[in-house]
Amino acid sequence: MKKRILSIILALGMTAALLTGCSGKTSEGGQEEKQKTGAEAEKTDSQTGEDDYVVQIAQGPALCSAPIFIALINGYMEECGVKYEYNNSENQWDAMAGGKNDINYGLLPTFIQRIANGYEMAVVGGAHFGCINVVATDASGIESIADLKGRKVGIPGGMGSDPAILLQRMLTANDIAVTDVDLQVFNNADLGTALQEGQIEAFVSWDPYATIVSEYDGNHLIFNQAEDEMTKDEYCCVFGFSKSLIEDHPDVAKRYVQALSMACDYIAENPVEAAKLCYEEGYIADEDYEFNGKLLESYRYGLRYEDAKGSFVDVTKDLIDLEIVDLNKSAEELADDVFVNAGEVE
Repeated sequence: MKKRILSIILALGMTAALLTGCSGKTSEGGQEEKQKTGAEAEKTDSQTGEDDYVVQIAQGPALCSAPIFIALINGYMEECGVKYEYNNSENQWDAMAGGKNDINYGLLPTFIQRIANGYEMAVVGGAHFGCINVVATDASGIESIADLKGRKVGIPGGMGSDPAILLQRMLTANDIAVTDVDLQVFNNADLGTALQEGQIEAFVSWDPYATIVSEYDGNHLIFNQAEDEMTKDEYCCVFGFSKSLIEDHPDVAKRYVQALSMACDYIAENPVEAAKLCYEEGYIADEDYEFNGKLLESYRYGLRYEDAKGSFVDVTKDLIDLEIVDLNKSAEELADDVFVNAGEVE
């Protein structure tokens, strides 16, 4: 177990080096091809009057962010007529606020908290289901969320992290007060060691880390977001577009949604190949694409609008009940304010 966890930490540490070649990528790939395609694109734009806006993409490495990467790797952006500049960056939120990023991608609780606090962005659809899991030791006797009362449970980063919020929602759904669980904060990479050393009996975390730790002797999953009855049909990760892209370049936004939808469909049909491509092209650092492909398959990718909006409402209601967000409007009204069907998807 220590060896595998160490390999994950090393892989994360290698990410910056592996992605150096990706930083600043443009839609045309190599420099020679870039010049040729750029000239052709300029000619086409002048003849057709199409919007030649260059979409800014600031996105750091993450397995479940595969649709963004596959849209670039497989040429869906070019196929849909979207020009872009890609920059490997962990600060997608700051970049969008500063006008240097047109797409945010991530989990609903983070989106809802930021939007509730005044962050301006349009949500255009959901990407996939389930990428947060809960792991426990066999020795603990914990078999489900219902068994966590009075137990020591690790959470990554603090009570406002997406895994911690999902755990709070699941505890409440099982009639367990959050204060009745001994929640202990760790850095995400330290949760496996803490579990092994007996500092905690269970922990909640993002994939692939949670699933990897669960597969070692003495551990098991007690909650899988992609399979649990309460969350299996609830979108966990969604796409957010900048207001300037939506308002000033609606046709580009529509074509960008189409490219992302194509990428989601490709991942759903070819999960292992998608994971392999993301690794080989330097967008993620973990070389175990067979394992990552199984995870991508379990997430059931598919870009949808109405279902994602329903998930947004459900999660917002829970965050209000947990007093994590405070709104002067209903969850439904907030969803109506921020959801925009830019690509005219279902």
